[in-house]
Amino acid sequence: MNRVLTLFFCSAIALAVLSACERDDICPPDIPTTPLLVVGFYDIQNQDELKAVPRLRVVGAGQNSTVPTFSDRTDQRTVNLPLKTNEQSTEFFFIRESASDSSGAETGNIDNIQFTYQTNQVFVSRGCGYAVNYSSLDAIQNPGQNDPDSWISALLVEQQQISNQDTVHVKIFH
Repeated sequence: MNRVLTLFFCSAIALAVLSACERDDICPPDIPTTPLLVVGFYDIQNQDELKAVPRLRVVGAGQNSTVPTFSDRTDQRTVNLPLKTNEQSTEFFFIRESASDSSGAETGNIDNIQFTYQTNQVFVSRGCGYAVNYSSLDAIQNPGQNDPDSWISALLVEQQQISNQDTVHVKIFH
């Protein structure tokens, strides 16, 4: 009888412990969260044709490292860039033919673009939390500067709403 009571008591405790456990709320990688800004580089002469930027490097303003969403100093036709979710603008330095001299200083042709936008939080799920979508996207080349050596000829915001990264949002012509 003592054995049966002990077994019943242990089973009841195990059942209570297991029923109190919550399932893990993990965000699966295939669930879309905050989208990246998709920038495409196009030929200024043939504006429907993608044109690679040689040895492209992209650095966020105020950052000490390059954007990690693509291979640094490689020829790129499109790049995905993270926008700040807690601010209304993000600025990037786009460096064409990026290289370093013997002292480590950048020798490539640098243009900067400031992206301004509104942020909208969207609840995804308990495991994924909230995502941020962007609206009213605008782009300004070399804000407050007159750069006679600019390699970017023109900008075109294709989509002002950013809720996915399936298409190009901004076209840069060079």
